[in-house]
Amino acid sequence: MIILLIKAGIPEAKIVERMNGSGDILLNIIDRVKKEFFSGYVKVSLQLQQNESEGVIFFDAGEPIGALYVDKRRQNNAEQIYVGDKALKFISEDSQHVNAIVSLHTGLDPRAILKRFQGAEINGFQLLSSLSAPSPPEPIDLSILADDTSVVARKIEKWAREGFNVSRILDVYLNDPERASKNLPNFEANIERAKSLIERLRFLKKPGIERDIDSILRKAMDPERIDEAEMEFDLLMKTMERSEKERLAEKEIRLDIERKKQNERIDHVYDLILQYHKMRAHGVEKRARCPKCGEALDRDGFCSKCNEFVSESPQYGRMINPRYTFSRFVVGHGNRFAEAAAKAVASNPGTAYNPLFIYSRSGLGKTHLLHAIGNEIVEKHRNLSVIYTSMEKFETELIEAISSSKLDEFHKAYSGVDVLLIDDIQFIAGRERTQEELFHIFNDLLESEKQIVLACDRLPKEIPSLSERLLTRFESGLIADIQPPDYETRVAILEKKVREEKIIVPKEVLEFIASVCKDNVRQLEGGLNRIVAFSSLMRTDIDLELAKEVLSHEAEGMRVREFKFDLAGGQSYLVEEPKPEVAHRAFVTKVQEGYKGLAITRGHPRNLAGKLEELEATIYWLTDRESAIAQTLPPSLERIMLVIEEFIRTNEKCVILLDDIQYLISNTTFEGIVRFIRSVVDEISETPSIFIVSVNEESLSPQDRSILEREMEVLKPS
Repeated sequence: MIILLIKAGIPEAKIVERMNGSGDILLNIIDRVKKEFFSGYVKVSLQLQQNESEGVIFFDAGEPIGALYVDKRRQNNAEQIYVGDKALKFISEDSQHVNAIVSLHTGLDPRAILKRFQGAEINGFQLLSSLSAPSPPEPIDLSILADDTSVVARKIEKWAREGFNVSRILDVYLNDPERASKNLPNFEANIERAKSLIERLRFLKKPGIERDIDSILRKAMDPERIDEAEMEFDLLMKTMERSEKERLAEKEIRLDIERKKQNERIDHVYDLILQYHKMRAHGVEKRARCPKCGEALDRDGFCSKCNEFVSESPQYGRMINPRYTFSRFVVGHGNRFAEAAAKAVASNPGTAYNPLFIYSRSGLGKTHLLHAIGNEIVEKHRNLSVIYTSMEKFETELIEAISSSKLDEFHKAYSGVDVLLIDDIQFIAGRERTQEELFHIFNDLLESEKQIVLACDRLPKEIPSLSERLLTRFESGLIADIQPPDYETRVAILEKKVREEKIIVPKEVLEFIASVCKDNVRQLEGGLNRIVAFSSLMRTDIDLELAKEVLSHEAEGMRVREFKFDLAGGQSYLVEEPKPEVAHRAFVTKVQEGYKGLAITRGHPRNLAGKLEELEATIYWLTDRESAIAQTLPPSLERIMLVIEEFIRTNEKCVILLDDIQYLISNTTFEGIVRFIRSVVDEISETPSIFIVSVNEESLSPQDRSILEREMEVLKPS
């Protein structure tokens, strides 16, 4: 750990974020701190063989106000302090080094500290000037080699004319030709590496990375810095891959939220019909209407159009639904652990499992458990205050609080609560300001030993663009998952619902619904509601024939899931889908039919292994990291091709799956991918084997997608 700044009198403030150095890191940070009105300092630390250094740029409400740089030479332990624009220059240079550590610090008064260092003040113009691209190297006078016909001289001249920085080897050659001749092979190898890197950079046309590419190019043109250029390129590729995946994941979250709202509106319609059925059968009174929009309210007083409970709505958050209690939650094998954890939290809020993070696919009971916790605490701990809200509602309230200058009131309401229940926390993806506010509320509640319960459709680490500090807090408590209910649990859920609603439904109908509505509880209950609603409207009895007619779509979906994919040997298929679900099903189906399976998957191998169940297949995890429990393959087309060729050679009839071609594209080049695909397609065409490639078509340009589609047969699952 470098402590030069501490010795110089700058305290070690609270670290908000830590990053590795790169050519564009300071410019990116400046953009962020301005948007967030950040106060504190950015620190750049660099340890090299001959010296170590630390520098800071102070910011007040997003504006740069000062800079300080401390440099220490290891040879004589001499320390030198620079301030102002000189410090900025050195900080900027250090930040571009791949070994640099750049960190963001807050929790102090930057102006108070800056007063201790005379001449350290800067303005925004000085900062931007210090970050401008360095001047190109001075042109080399090649006339000194004009009459030299040696191999070394001719190569140096050739490389210089190609634009490479050859000043170092030229100096060596002029002073010691023999030494230059010995160094030539290594220098030439660096030149070839640089040319290869430059060729890969040519195909990177994504907007917003121009400065990164320029930085890598400058380093690549200096063969002495090729290691640094390649490291920076690898970092850029990983960042681009992460950004693309986060963009697609954020889009999917928005779509999921919209689908959930649509499902809630559909469920509300069926609920109204169900109420009418009960009215006609039992003489139940007519439902009230929303005073805001006139929409009929459901049995709990919830208006689906206004998306809120109408009566007794709290100032912040939403009303807790009194119907969602632990007694009405059907416990099965897939949700027993989550239900037990929720009960423990409701019995001892703030002491057991804090925070509690419940995750599952949509419609499996997360929201029910949140409401059940709230209802239990309200009933048994009347002295405790509870807020239930969704992440979308939280953000809407935050925006309103900012626009109406009531941010303090907003913070006080949420930070002062005893129990905070937040649904659909995945909606926070990419919402930087919302994450900032939630982080502070989260800390206040945990420090006060108040209970927090979060519900999400994925694990914390799978929420895209989630800040590291929030991820750490989400994972600091207990994480409980809910799995889809098995057949017996699905039947039990339906039986409980018909008892509560006092509806007569034959057992065989409930069993049929449970057999075709497998995905989630919402689909299960929705299927029952649709049958009851249809029976009411058509004035007919509920029987198995009616159920099959009403749920024909679900029954067809089940047949599709069981369909034996008609994929022919010697053929290659491009499956265009957002997630590799159909590609995985096709792979599993062919393994069931006796094909030897080879899967190269970007997801963790256990995900695909779970779908294979007892079936055997060779699964490689496509990743740069090593794993003690899974076979791994780096994103190297040459390595992957060797694995595929060997597998085809040793197995007469096989099915090969590659389920994330986008990852390979981001790590290589699209042109390289096309060559790779053509090689595999040609190899497959002379065998009875099958090649399946999954791709998210939205991740490719129309031109690139068209090129891939010409190479393989296209499957577009609806």
